[in-house]
Amino acid sequence: MDSQDQNLDGSPPLPPNNPTSGKKSNRGVNFSPEEDKLLVSAWLNCSIDSIQGTDQRHTQLWEKISDYFQQHKETTAERSIKSLTNRWSCIQKATNAFCAILAQVEGLNKSGMTDQDRFEKANIMYESQEKGRFQFAHCWRLLKDQPKWISRDVKQRKMMFQSPTLNPTPIQCSAPIDDSVYDLETGNVIENGAIDLDRPMGKKVEEGERKAQCSQEEEMIKLKRMRYTLLEESRAQEEEFYRQKSEKMEYDKEKEEKKLHLEEERLRLEAEKIRQEDERLRFEAEKIRQEDERLRLKAEKMELAKRESDQQIMMMDVSVMPEMQRLYFEELRREIMMRRRKT
Repeated sequence: MDSQDQNLDGSPPLPPNNPTSGKKSNRGVNFSPEEDKLLVSAWLNCSIDSIQGTDQRHTQLWEKISDYFQQHKETTAERSIKSLTNRWSCIQKATNAFCAILAQVEGLNKSGMTDQDRFEKANIMYESQEKGRFQFAHCWRLLKDQPKWISRDVKQRKMMFQSPTLNPTPIQCSAPIDDSVYDLETGNVIENGAIDLDRPMGKKVEEGERKAQCSQEEEMIKLKRMRYTLLEESRAQEEEFYRQKSEKMEYDKEKEEKKLHLEEERLRLEAEKIRQEDERLRFEAEKIRQEDERLRLKAEKMELAKRESDQQIMMMDVSVMPEMQRLYFEELRREIMMRRRKT
């Protein structure tokens, strides 16, 4: 039986709650991660040993899970029992496949690998084998430490790494043996008839046993080849994982160096801008100083010219001038004297 088609506690899948009608129902809103985690929590809180139960108990179980889900949900989306069982089937199938791959990664027992490295490698292998990424990591984290999940995981690993013997010892029974089979379709235990192994084997039986043994040996060879191929693929995937990790580290290093280089260049440009601004201000100050000096010299020159003009006026002989001219220059002399007194 495929481990991906079993429930987490080894029970068969839940049969449909209600018969499907001819009318097609509308598809609801996708489940959110919070709803997935609530569904897992509901299953963990309400689940029972379904191997000992009946279809009625399965129905009662999922009614309890549905009640728990409806009581604790924080959304307004309506989830029927059918939608919950369908979602649980998706979570269960994907998580079973991921745990099988994670068991393979842990079986390699590579030194130096952390739990996070194993988790990332299992994700890469899952995406390669299942043609899509693992979408239920949030559910796996809730299930991985639960006793029911741990006991199931141990059984799965024993089945994975257990090898059948090449020469099995025939079973000798002194009394008939009752055998039983669990029917996944009906969820019932079917009791088989008694099997008597006390009769002596004939030639045809011995030939059949030899053929079965040869077939078993061929199967063992195939299994060994498959295991070798799996190990080679796992080794190649591990090398690819570390190569991608090394490339990512190198890329991050180059990105950080480029970022530091850009920051240094920005600071250099900022310093150059400040230097140029200081130089501009210094140039402006020098320009203002020169302008002040020019104006001072111009003022001194004008003052000197004014003094020379005043001196000429004061030195003039106005007695020989006509009356109007004499009065004009005498007025100028009075203005000059008044200006000098003020200064």
